[in-house]
Amino acid sequence: MKRRDVLKAGLATGIAAAGLGRAQGGGVFRMTIIHTNDTHARIEPVELTLNGQKAKVGGVARRIRLYDQLRSSEPNPLFLHAGDVFQGTLYFTQYRGLADRYFMHREGVRVMALGNHEFDLGPDALAAFLDGARFPVLGANVDVSKEPKLSKVQPYTVVRVGGQNVGIVGLTTPDTAIIANPGPTVSFTDPVAAAQKSINELLARGVNKIVILSHLGYLADLELGKKIVGAQVIVGGHSHTLLGTFEAKELQPAGPYPTLVKNPEGRDVLVVQAWEWGKVVGKLNLEFDDKGLLVGHKGEAILVTDQKFREDAYAAEAVRVYSLPIAALNAQVVAQTRNNLNGDRTVVRKRESALSNLIADGMLWKTKGANTQIALQNGGGVRATIPAGPITVGKIYEVLPFGNTLVVMDLTGAEVIAALENGVSQWEQGAGRFVSGVGGLRYTFDLAKPAGSRVTKVEVLKGGQYAPIDPAATYRAVVNNFIAAGGDGFESLKNAKGARYDTGFSDAEAFLEYVRSLGTVDVKEDGRITIVNEPKAGLEPAPYQPDRFALA
Repeated sequence: MKRRDVLKAGLATGIAAAGLGRAQGGGVFRMTIIHTNDTHARIEPVELTLNGQKAKVGGVARRIRLYDQLRSSEPNPLFLHAGDVFQGTLYFTQYRGLADRYFMHREGVRVMALGNHEFDLGPDALAAFLDGARFPVLGANVDVSKEPKLSKVQPYTVVRVGGQNVGIVGLTTPDTAIIANPGPTVSFTDPVAAAQKSINELLARGVNKIVILSHLGYLADLELGKKIVGAQVIVGGHSHTLLGTFEAKELQPAGPYPTLVKNPEGRDVLVVQAWEWGKVVGKLNLEFDDKGLLVGHKGEAILVTDQKFREDAYAAEAVRVYSLPIAALNAQVVAQTRNNLNGDRTVVRKRESALSNLIADGMLWKTKGANTQIALQNGGGVRATIPAGPITVGKIYEVLPFGNTLVVMDLTGAEVIAALENGVSQWEQGAGRFVSGVGGLRYTFDLAKPAGSRVTKVEVLKGGQYAPIDPAATYRAVVNNFIAAGGDGFESLKNAKGARYDTGFSDAEAFLEYVRSLGTVDVKEDGRITIVNEPKAGLEPAPYQPDRFALA
């Protein structure tokens, strides 16, 4: 029996076991939504520490095996993706989403919502993705009427699940207009109004089981659920929110899976999301009555680890084939540097670093559409030196290996100062929290003063001139998601009350794009960080030594 025949048999068995979703004599329709979001070209698994142990998490081969299990065990499975397939790893650089699409077909994804990153390369790259997609891609609040290349984008679709019609409405964050590259022919409308309009049209067609597939973000989805009528399930993405309950102490969910809010009729609306990168798969079991009202549910966010799930052998082999050009891409030269860009820990954890400054400048460059003013780069995030000469893709990923993303956030001047104070608080120990790279500001700290009150001067660049920071003013900053979440003791960033947004941009990919735009890098330390009362003994940075295994 061929492999596809085995899968078909498994699917038939699963449907038969579910009784086509009809409870005997109860008139209840049962279905299971299985979903991911913000996978961001993570074809291969990532490594996490879970309960103190290293684990491989996610990856398409492991997820495909899980999906095959759920396809045969769950009543009427419906596989959804809530957007942001594009951007994040060299797989996207190489394949522009087409490798992801191949594996989405194998997963059996039925419907996808447009994410903001689907517009990163403009309409042409998105059109190429859409043209070969075997699933509808939705955006009810995305106006593509002036862009014929994107004519396949629809506001909603109707799919058959267990013999029943289920309506799916797609939504995309309106911020896409300024944080991506949709171009002048694509615009975005109010998602609440667009959602309700689509719901009303579906109801008028007799479709009464309706799911919102949203790329608005968790908090926006909670607000959406309080305003719309006719849909009681919102499957979300965009904010990379972890929901649910997990054994691993390192995981800190933002809320329950599902999270419940009340709509204007007083009915429960279920809001779910599945973190990021395929590390978690959401499984939401639903029961509807014959009027399409939600009468029962249970949910689980499944952490996809190598401890619980093996990889599908066929998918793993396909990953290996897709990975072959990535090795060549790693050796690709993207720019030249006239000087050694020293990433030695004795530099990046103690003093200003030209490399860290260059990374911070690239963060500002990448997020200029969001009007960022300040960038902060912690020294612990910089892990390698770039020697004078060619800058390769592989070397950039050695410098920034953690897969961090760029977070744009509004900070008061006082919160910026507190972040810098945290950075210099453990200077003597050479802690990774030291802010060795800044963009849009400069600062001075005095090592004769006690930790917590060492920063003596902070100035912000405005109009080509530096001016003292105003503790009460608000500044738009860009940092990596690690310190934004309080990593390395950055509590002022974690607890900041201003707006924040995880762009989903990989820090390494942003840096790569920036140095490529420069062509030739010629930078040195330029006085952005000043140290007062620095002890003299034993603090000179180690002389630069070329990496033993550096790419040519």
